[in-house]
Amino acid sequence: MALRRDSHITLYMQLAQQIEREIASGKYSPYERLPTEQQFVDALGVSRITVRQALNHLAEGGLIVKKQGKGTFVAGPVVRHELQELRGILEEITSQGIEPETRLLHFGPVTVPASTLKELRVNAKELVLLERLYSLQGAPIGLARTYFAPFSPKVTWAQANSHRSDEILKDLVGSPIGSANLSIRGRRAGRKIAKVLKMSATAPLLVFERQSFSEAGDPLESTRFYVKSESYEFTFKVKGAMPLLSTLEEAI
Repeated sequence: MALRRDSHITLYMQLAQQIEREIASGKYSPYERLPTEQQFVDALGVSRITVRQALNHLAEGGLIVKKQGKGTFVAGPVVRHELQELRGILEEITSQGIEPETRLLHFGPVTVPASTLKELRVNAKELVLLERLYSLQGAPIGLARTYFAPFSPKVTWAQANSHRSDEILKDLVGSPIGSANLSIRGRRAGRKIAKVLKMSATAPLLVFERQSFSEAGDPLESTRFYVKSESYEFTFKVKGAMPLLSTLEEAI
């Protein structure tokens, strides 16, 4: 990387344009960490202010993401999940023209916490766990864990691998989802999930929780979707004004 000091283009803009070209060429992959400010300074012989201006310019354009205390990273695709409709994670991603890679990590009976049994209102000692990893452009972005009450008839690994959770219930089990309770919260990744998503254990995650019910109100499944906060957005629309501050004050 070389910068021309006799150019009419400022040094910071030359640097920004060069980094942008290198990202476009594939030198830096989505979510990959860029060199530090000091490394750019040492390599190019420019001031730290010049480097910071270049990185700020790219961050404002959404091409890179700055993480306090961790460095600067290439931004990856962002999925925007509209909450107005009851859609599965995979369905939402593909509806936006994004082709995710999915990998079934686990499907079968497991012993679960009493709290999960209570959510599904079942007395069984074991539930069926479906655990699926979601990736975009080869980089993992989310992990979904869905607990079902024991199936009848039995669902095979191949069927679970090729069907969404709502399709399993509707097409294979014969229990379509009629309604669901949804919630979204933030938390730290933790060691186990961080290992799967290839991130720091202290990094922030969005957690999408869903409990689905049949038309008759019987519980069908309980899902937790752990997703990198920079890769996924949950959105919804409202009619009229939405007084955020007064709503928060009422909740406190």
